Amino acid sequence: MLKIKSSKLFLKLKKDIEPFKSKIKPINRLSGGVNNSIHNKMSEYNLENFNEIINSSFDWADEEIDEQKLTDFKEDIDHYFKLYAPEDEQFKEFIKIISIYLTFIVKKPLHPPGIIFSNKATVYHSGNSFYCTGKKVFIKDNPSLCKYCVCK
Repeated sequence: MLKIKSSKLFLKLKKDIEPFKSKIKPINRLSGGVNNSIHNKMSEYNLENFNEIINSSFDWADEEIDEQKLTDFKEDIDHYFKLYAPEDEQFKEFIKIISIYLTFIVKKPLHPPGIIFSNKATVYHSGNSFYCTGKKVFIKDNPSLCKYCVCK
């Protein structure tokens, strides 16, 4: 079983996300209030994690990551985008970098805590753990990225 050090993976992600610096724009807030749509919450979360990758140095425990699990994760993201956004290759690569960072480096949920899905499921943080009330439903999708998410 091949392994990759999380520090090495982080440096690769940092290098791979660098070209997106010129493409990232501030989030367009609706005037007169806060937009709590799923799309807006995800955009804010992606921007927050993008900035974290760009602006931080590796200072987490240097763990070994199973390269097959990483490959499977990338393939599942590719499958998801093939179904839902086949024309947006750049966005797919951006989301893949963010998602790998969340899953394998900082071990945070793939969706932001506080998000409420259309079926009323939500992601939340309690103590040292993250929870998703929809995971037991969403994990049945094939393929499902839920199997990689840290949420309980």
